[in-house]
Amino acid sequence: MRSYFTAMQGAIRMHGGIVLQFVGDEIEAVFGIPQTEKSHADQALSAALEMRKNLDRFNFQRVQEGKPPFRHGIGICTGTVLAGNTGSDDRLSYALMGNTVNLASRIQNLTKTFKCDILASEETVKETNDFSNIKKMLPQNIKGYSRPVIVYQLLA
Repeated sequence: MRSYFTAMQGAIRMHGGIVLQFVGDEIEAVFGIPQTEKSHADQALSAALEMRKNLDRFNFQRVQEGKPPFRHGIGICTGTVLAGNTGSDDRLSYALMGNTVNLASRIQNLTKTFKCDILASEETVKETNDFSNIKKMLPQNIKGYSRPVIVYQLLA
């Protein structure tokens, strides 16, 4: 997992993102915080594409070594979050909280439903400047949300 995380973190950092934490086999990353960045949605999508490339290289090496390839799903969501230090008196961490964080996790889960690797929220797509190779997916009912959520698959 360390090699996989290293490859993915490199892609995230290359495009201006910050890895907040590794939870099990997940990576939580953020773009546009703590420094405001107008192109944060473009950065997140670019990082996802780079992660796809890095996964291909990573899996090529694994297969050469006789190991099974990895699969990943990336969920990207744009919106307002509460960001800052949290934790106890003797152990602090920087964290994000809010509906946007929860929705990003739910969108990541939809990659299994749609059998794809990268999905972005409608809000993210509205914020982008350079991404046109996307496919609008059928609206999905998601636990905890009263209205169906519209997501887009990032093709290339």
